[in-house]
Amino acid sequence: MGLENVTLTFTVLGCNGSGPGPDGAASGYLVRTERTSIWMDAGTGTFMELTRYLDPADIDALLLSHIHADHSADIFGFVHYLAYRVRSDGRIPFYAPGGAAEALAAFLRAGTDHPFHHVLEAHEVLDELSVEIGEVSVGFAPGVHSVPANAIRVEHGGRVLVFSGDTGLGGGFPGLAKGAHLVVAEAGLTGPRGPDVFPLHLSAAEAAQIAEEAGAERLVLTHVASTKSSREVHDEAAAVFSGETIVAAPGLQLEV
Repeated sequence: MGLENVTLTFTVLGCNGSGPGPDGAASGYLVRTERTSIWMDAGTGTFMELTRYLDPADIDALLLSHIHADHSADIFGFVHYLAYRVRSDGRIPFYAPGGAAEALAAFLRAGTDHPFHHVLEAHEVLDELSVEIGEVSVGFAPGVHSVPANAIRVEHGGRVLVFSGDTGLGGGFPGLAKGAHLVVAEAGLTGPRGPDVFPLHLSAAEAAQIAEEAGAERLVLTHVASTKSSREVHDEAAAVFSGETIVAAPGLQLEV
């Protein structure tokens, strides 16, 4: 089925956790309507994947769930790419948790004349925030992670997509996911949560439980650890979630 006339689409640019793998990029997604394109997470390798679908200078906004490199590193190549492009409508809006823009600029040692400040229009996302970007409504809620992190909700035409970012249990992701049609959730862990389990990521079953309680139609599991098989992650989630369970793969395209 072609996606040309679909109201809201979701495309996986990359979905590997912690860094890119031999078969794909780190975390990154393209969310589009007929007239709006949003790059959501800019993990390593996702910038070049983005070029398969559009000129990156034509995106309407860049959203970062958090500053860890597997979600943000390709912003550096993007900035330099934009420095050689001219946009008649000004800088590209860039939404990220508090302090992220300053940290990324500091990594570049970007003074006031650096392209970082002239091609991107940085917006801090503190706690909950709702904005309009082109044709879509975007909402944010804080996650539970080792650095400030956000879950992201995108709405258009009565359809809703929610992305967890990286998060442990709690935080704003479950509430933000309520009523979503498509939940995209990290599944960095599998198995039961004991006292020694890393607290700042979700298991496949926990992601599935959040999607189930949200009333979602479909669940996309992403950020899967390289030590876990897709079948293992899928089956753990499918035992909990009553809708369709999908394990993310590069190039996956879905109608929301």
